[in-house]
Amino acid sequence: MNAMLPTTESSIALKSRVVCPNCWEGFSPDAALWIAQHPDLLGDPRLGADHPQRFLPTRFDLSGAAIDAKGFPCHELACPKCHLRVPRACFELDSFFLSILGNPACGKSFFIAAMTWRLRTLLSKEFALSFVDADALLNYRLQQNESRLFLNPEPNALVNIDKTETTGDLYYTVNYGGQSVQYLRPFIFSVHPLEWHPLHERSAKAGKVVCLYDNAGESFLPGAETASSPVTRHLAASRAILFLFDPTQDLRYRHLCQGKTTDPQMVERSQRMQRESAIRQETILVEAAQRARRFAGLPQNAKHRRPLIVVVTKYDAWSALLGPGRLRNPWRAKSDGTISAVCYEEIAKMSQHLRELLRRVSPEIVAAAEGFANEVLYVPISATGCGPEIDPLSNAQGFRPKNLKPMWVEVPLLYLMCRHMGGLVGYWREKEGKSRSNVPGEGVCAHPTQSLAYPSPPPTPSPASPPRTQTQGD
Repeated sequence: MNAMLPTTESSIALKSRVVCPNCWEGFSPDAALWIAQHPDLLGDPRLGADHPQRFLPTRFDLSGAAIDAKGFPCHELACPKCHLRVPRACFELDSFFLSILGNPACGKSFFIAAMTWRLRTLLSKEFALSFVDADALLNYRLQQNESRLFLNPEPNALVNIDKTETTGDLYYTVNYGGQSVQYLRPFIFSVHPLEWHPLHERSAKAGKVVCLYDNAGESFLPGAETASSPVTRHLAASRAILFLFDPTQDLRYRHLCQGKTTDPQMVERSQRMQRESAIRQETILVEAAQRARRFAGLPQNAKHRRPLIVVVTKYDAWSALLGPGRLRNPWRAKSDGTISAVCYEEIAKMSQHLRELLRRVSPEIVAAAEGFANEVLYVPISATGCGPEIDPLSNAQGFRPKNLKPMWVEVPLLYLMCRHMGGLVGYWREKEGKSRSNVPGEGVCAHPTQSLAYPSPPPTPSPASPPRTQTQGD
């Protein structure tokens, strides 16, 4: 008989159904396994001899912790199917699964590290939201990448971060009766409204667990997904997909950028640079689209009902193709400075501008994206804000931490929080009769204090036409 997962005196409300962020199996909280704490209780049939035992408890201490067979209190929970650890936050908050994919060397690892680093400080400072690790052990590699880039004690050293591989510490191996199955390790964060957020009193319902999945580009090669390596099955559960497109890997963009940039990735060359792949970039997106439809049980010509964000990386290397100007912060603060809101129309305007460039230079990317999803947003980003430098001794590329200035890396998540996460982030609505301006206070931050659901922002503009309302440019 399954023991109910206890709650403490604070009466924490548990979700009626939990989705494992590792194997994506749904289960009731009372079916969750506990992880033994005593060092002698090793040996799990799913995970191997070196892992602590998983068990259904029959005894609990006064704090609500399960007691293992050796009398030790336990605090960690596991999925009843794969036996992998499930963070406590997944039992209390709705999960938002987010798949991030792209070609090898498109800049995924840099993008994710820069994005999470920015969100850790930006969300609390501007949007009254906490953005913290739901499981520090799961996020350890990401923390290392953030520190290497943004907290490096040697700011002048040339540094790099490892590419996402198809094997290694980013994966778990689980044994099902002699059949070994490999699962992708997620990065998991919890998002909560802080005291001055309009939804603070309902934070238990408004908060979210954000699970990021970073697949190697090779995982989306035809035939790479198998029963023993279902590392892209998160596509079926994902609430949004981010596809990273790298113009520096496209000969057409390199031709157009001649004389307009000094980035070594954009020089005329007859050979691929280190990490780059011969895989055409739209092939990754088309294969991901086919898998997402198959995993979700959709017809192969059906459009996905979840948003797709085409993240165009390394903006600093090709920004001249979008014309003069810069990427300014697409949010505005209330006149009292307490909270900011997203300028949705400004993001939509940039999306339309970028779409026109992509349609003109690489129309197959636009066709693949808009043939896959009903809602498509195009976002330019630069995870570094500068081009790499060449080490004269090793001839390897690297970045100096002191030069790193990420650009718009936070925008994809801000957009999703505004439109698809129950209004965790509000949107900026200009006051009637006011001219469009960047001056704080000349607009309304749409954050009602008595309702969980914020007013819906304007509908996503049709890809074929520009947004009806324009914001003032730089």
